[in-house]
Amino acid sequence: MLSKQKDLDRLHDALDRGDRDGWTLYIRGLGADSADLRGADLAGLDLSGWCLEGADLGDADLKGARLCGAKMAGVKIDGANLSGADFTAADLEGASIESSNLSGADLTRAHLRAAKISGAVARGARFREGRMYRVHISNCDMQGVNFSMADGRYGTCADSDLQGADLRSSNFARTAFKSVKMNNANLSLAYFGGAEFEAVNLEGAELKGCSCPAVV
Repeated sequence: MLSKQKDLDRLHDALDRGDRDGWTLYIRGLGADSADLRGADLAGLDLSGWCLEGADLGDADLKGARLCGAKMAGVKIDGANLSGADFTAADLEGASIESSNLSGADLTRAHLRAAKISGAVARGARFREGRMYRVHISNCDMQGVNFSMADGRYGTCADSDLQGADLRSSNFARTAFKSVKMNNANLSLAYFGGAEFEAVNLEGAELKGCSCPAVV
């Protein structure tokens, strides 16, 4: 508990002083001990370019926060409110995003390699041009999500709702889709070479120019 309060106090002090470099030295100096920022109230704050590598942001409130270009590799954002947050071009490699609210969040061009997104509500979120290599998605509500031009090769997507999603010109080669709703999704010009489709509902989907196992 003392470590948690210390980390939170250091972050807020750095934010008040605009001392991004000082905070970076602090968080990286923790070594194997990640910064404990659980439950932090960071709603609406501008953390663009800030380093949060490996931090535990479980149950944090990041609603409407700006994290453009933030360094967040290995971060844990479980049970957090990320609705409307801007993660444009943020580095979220290996991130854990479980049971969080990503509705309306912007992850355009975000680096999400090997991230795990589970049990999240992400309606209307934008992953446009996202680098999603080996991303694992499960039990998520992603209705209306924008995956256009995203690179999601070698990942998995299971037990999730992608109804009305935009996957135009995306690349999900070698990705395994199982028990996924893609009703009325736009898959035009999307590439699914070597992908696996099992119990995938494509009723009403736009498939013009799409290369996937479900299209003959």
